Amino acid sequence: MLYICATPIGNLQDISLRALEILSKADVIVCEDSRVTKTLLHAHAIRYNKLITLHEHNENEVAVQILNLLADGKVVVQVTDAGTPGISDPGARLCNRVWREGLKIVPLPGACAYISLLSVAGIREPSLFYGFLPSTKNRRVKTLESWSSVDYAVCIYEAPHRIIDCITDIIEILGQECTIVMGRELTKQFETIKKATASEILEFIQGDLNQQRGEFVLLILPQAPKTNEHSLDGQAIQTAKLLLAELPPKKVARLVSKIHHVNVDAVYNYLIEMDKKSSNQ
Repeated sequence: MLYICATPIGNLQDISLRALEILSKADVIVCEDSRVTKTLLHAHAIRYNKLITLHEHNENEVAVQILNLLADGKVVVQVTDAGTPGISDPGARLCNRVWREGLKIVPLPGACAYISLLSVAGIREPSLFYGFLPSTKNRRVKTLESWSSVDYAVCIYEAPHRIIDCITDIIEILGQECTIVMGRELTKQFETIKKATASEILEFIQGDLNQQRGEFVLLILPQAPKTNEHSLDGQAIQTAKLLLAELPPKKVARLVSKIHHVNVDAVYNYLIEMDKKSSNQ
């Protein structure tokens, strides 16, 4: 059978006894980077028979090899560098191939950056795990816009070279008062966990180059709804009306939110209500 095995996300001790047992019995361990996996195995004194490297560029090719091993009755364990295969890491295509062949797949659960951060966030709302945002700004903005009025928290992963752009876009779309729980380098020596507004998180990261290194997990909390004209001041309303003559409502809402530091939902909902009123007259 194929075992899908979660590995530590930083601290090498964060692995289950069951995972260690299965890894020690595996005929083949499928890994993302053999150097990283060897470090884990050596740390727990596990002798391994064979390592096979699987990544996003060779997953289909290696899947055929693994299917042959499973057909021969071998015990195969797949791991990733950190976390769980198939969760923002290679593995989904392999699982689908194994399912189609009618072979058995067993999960070996373990450390997860999303759940780890959620456990200390102090929130009671439901949450959605999204994973990595799109790398291009236009697609990233569209994704963030889809969360502007949700009543649940959203968890995203982000790479260090995009973290500043990511937080900046969150401020532009969801507002500077949007609350974020940030986890950086979770379970590692220089772990950072901070709960603050988006603008405070951005200032914190920009003020310390060390806070721009490592892997990030962001939990974006839902915002309190602001849906009527009284939640906006006169200047914001005037700007919105002027821009609406040239631009679509969503873009107007983003610009007004950025110019006047008001909630983007309040602007957008005001424009929609205003349009409804004019249509009924």
